[in-house]
Amino acid sequence: MLEYTGGNPAAAQSPLSSLFKTVAIVRIGTGVLLMTRHGFSAAVSAYHFFWKEEPWAWVTAFRDAGIPYAHLVAPFVALVVASVSLSWIIGFLTRLFAVIFLPIVITALVLLPQAGPAHVEAAWLYLFITVTLLLFGSGAVSIDQLFRLGQGGTKKRR
Repeated sequence: MLEYTGGNPAAAQSPLSSLFKTVAIVRIGTGVLLMTRHGFSAAVSAYHFFWKEEPWAWVTAFRDAGIPYAHLVAPFVALVVASVSLSWIIGFLTRLFAVIFLPIVITALVLLPQAGPAHVEAAWLYLFITVTLLLFGSGAVSIDQLFRLGQGGTKKRR
């Protein structure tokens, strides 16, 4: 959908120019921010929580929010956030990981109002970007595009 803007879509396009003409720049930027701000630290903290039995703030926050089995849900959410961010960075199964990430962002919106307006604003932005990636896919510069994943049946009739 957003693959080409203006001009002849059949003309040869360089990958670098395609990066700025599609949703790929949003996907890569969001993936990097999600990984650096939440994913990597959450995955490391989940590892320390499970294997070194160190306390973790996410488990306490999830328990205080009334989420059952917070000691299992918090590491699962950390793993999902890290996986989603890695998927978005490389552009692999972008729509699938957007669907997986959608309930987490919606749950965060429900549970974050007491955390402050900055967290709520970030959750809304992640929600809008997740819906955008769900609708438009990974863009021209991605593994999905390289292997033609998610483009449906494009078989030629003989």
